Amino acid sequence: MTISETQRKILEVGKKEFLDKGFKDASLRKIVAEAGFTKGAFYGYYPDKAALFEALVSEAADGLVSMFKNAQEAHFELISDDKTANSRELSTEYLRYFINYVYDNFEEFKLVICCSEGTKYANYIHDLVELDVERTEKYYQMLREKGKIEGTVSHELHHMITSAYFTAAFETVVHDMPREQALGYIEELAIFFNSGWDGLLRLL
Repeated sequence: MTISETQRKILEVGKKEFLDKGFKDASLRKIVAEAGFTKGAFYGYYPDKAALFEALVSEAADGLVSMFKNAQEAHFELISDDKTANSRELSTEYLRYFINYVYDNFEEFKLVICCSEGTKYANYIHDLVELDVERTEKYYQMLREKGKIEGTVSHELHHMITSAYFTAAFETVVHDMPREQALGYIEELAIFFNSGWDGLLRLL
């Protein structure tokens, strides 16, 4: 979508203000003044500060959610292909893909993970965890029915492990890791969590 020079300037200044102050403490008055426009000009594009924040992050944030859904569907396809033993390797492969996507949109995810309190993205990691746990439990149930998995894990423990995993992965953003360092970090992270899962649930 083509945007006007006025809108581009508002987005540029808004991103800087949100990154500096976070959504709650960001000043709409300052954004408008620094962009060199009136509030009336701003309201011609966005009804409020929250809409500006959403305009900055929604494409990247929603894109990652769609990618997670596609990854989950790919795991279900392993069942029909009789390749469920490859589930952990597939998860690690997608993790690499996700981290590169995050780094391709680093400032947007910095806003979501570190600056979104007061917006609908404040619970972004939690929402990803909920999505992952719900779909993974359905996947495990299907594996159990086919005799493709051994072991059990409670819903509560599953949720806590997944929450720890996602939080750890996004620490790359919180700590502003360079991309290459982040890619090495998530390889180690995957080994650690996959080893733990293998101790709880054995995929056949």
